[in-house]
Amino acid sequence: MADVLTFPPVTDHLLVEVVRRILTIGSPFKIVLFGSHAKGTARPDSDLDLLIIEESDLPRYRRSGRYRRVLCGVFPAKDIIVWTPQEVEEWKAVPNAFISTVLAEGKLLYER
Repeated sequence: MADVLTFPPVTDHLLVEVVRRILTIGSPFKIVLFGSHAKGTARPDSDLDLLIIEESDLPRYRRSGRYRRVLCGVFPAKDIIVWTPQEVEEWKAVPNAFISTVLAEGKLLYER
């Protein structure tokens, strides 16, 4: 049987450090923790799911790289999604859309 990979616990101190590092390189409107850590259902092998809302001219698939780099060493497994305020507005009223679910169930870590 294979060993299960486990990660350190997600504490308030860790989340403060995540926000601090993100703010050193970006100017987001919001940072939202979502997924199992926001719902309180995280397992030892759960990753850290973050939504960052900020202005950007980059295509969506190229926006998270700089945040992955600045968060290197903070938490081993991260899923970082970056949306613009305009994209959020377009999708937030759509039932069961990714963004409407994240905004309804996520935990707000930072808001400007």
